[in-house]
Formats: sequence, structure tokens, C-alpha cells
Amino acid sequence: MLKFDITLFIQIVEALILTAILNVIFIKPVMQIFKERKEKFDGLRSDIERFTKGAEEALKQYQQRLQEARLEANRKKEELKQLAKAEEKKILEAANKEAEELKQKTLSQLAQQLQQVRQALQSQVETFAVAIAQKLLGRSL
Repeated sequence: MLKFDITLFIQIVEALILTAILNVIFIKPVMQIFKERKEKFDGLRSDIERFTKGAEEALKQYQQRLQEARLEANRKKEELKQLAKAEEKKILEAANKEAEELKQKTLSQLAQQLQQVRQALQSQVETFAVAIAQKLLGRSL
């Protein structure tokens, strides 16, 4: 059977004292290191989250500015297209006007030359008529 004598109590007291000493020497410092490490990792985690949010915000701003730049570029492109169309229209109208003026001038010159040819031929109509009549009749008139 078990004997309960003073040595048992001494061993229990020794175990409690040893536990208290080990707690002060080893367990508390190790627990403090674990606590500091956890706090450090929590701080790093919050820094990472803060930097991630900052990077996401910067990316959103960049994308927004890029979209605005694209819209502005498209607007300017359309504006330049309209200006180019207006300039093209002006150039074509000027070219058409010049071509029409040249056409009218040429037609006027042709009409004038035709009139001159008619007048020249009109003065020779009688001569040609006599010549044709002589050829048809075979004798002189």
C-alpha cells in the first residue's frame, strides 16, 4: 500500500517550487517572446493591409486617370476629325468653284471661238454655195 509520510509532502513542495522557478525562468520569457512575435506579426499584417489598400487606391486612381485620358483623346480625335472634314469640305468647295470657273471660262472661250468660226464660215457661205452649185450643175454660174 501507499505510505504517506513527510517525504511525499516534501516532494510535492519541491515540485511546486520547481514549477514556480521554471515558470519565472523559462515559461514567462518564452511566453513574452511569443506575445512580442504575435504583436509584431499583427503589426506587419496591418501594415500589409494598409499598403495593399493604398496600392489598390493608387491603382484605381491610375485606372480612372487612364480612362479620363482615353476619353479626352477620343474627344480630341473626334474634334480633329470634324475639323479635318470641315477643312476637306472647304478645299473641295474651293476646288469645285475653281473647276466651275475654269469650265465656264472654257465654255465661254469655246462659244466665242464657235462664234468666230461661224462668222468666218458665214462670210464664206456664198462662196461655198456657188462652188457646190457649180459642181452639182457641172457648169459655172
